[in-house]
Amino acid sequence: MWNKLSRLLALFENTIVGVLIIYASGMLFSQIIARSVFNTSFSWAEESVRYAIIWMVFMASSIAFRNNAHISIDVIKQVLPKALQKPFQILICVLCLITTFLLAWFGWQLASRMMMFGQLSSAMELPMYWFYLAIPVSSVCMFIRISESLLALFKQPKQQSENVYVGA
Repeated sequence: MWNKLSRLLALFENTIVGVLIIYASGMLFSQIIARSVFNTSFSWAEESVRYAIIWMVFMASSIAFRNNAHISIDVIKQVLPKALQKPFQILICVLCLITTFLLAWFGWQLASRMMMFGQLSSAMELPMYWFYLAIPVSSVCMFIRISESLLALFKQPKQQSENVYVGA
């Protein structure tokens, strides 16, 4: 059951990032063509690409947690005795969980304020809360991915604790 949900989340993450990469590339390309060939441009294109990249980066952070691809400094872990390495990794996972929880919480508050005040983007005139929702949505995805890594740490035998990296 959990594997199916994890695969669905991976499909969601990959689809969002993939569609946004294609959109941003296509929009930038069309903007270049419009400026150089037709001597005109779309007033909303740069803003839409900017917001697409923001969503893309936040969602790609969740993918990076899923693939253990975040940059990490593991000098401390290497210096620690073997008996303390797994607890150290658990501590890092817990700190990452707290951070993503706070990011989701405050991101949701920020998006809610944007919705309440009805602020619109300058060029596209779309509700700003759609763009601010990238913070809580991606934070929830990251929270799930870090939780998966933490569970994997608890399931590992002691001698394999060095194979799971989340932020360390």
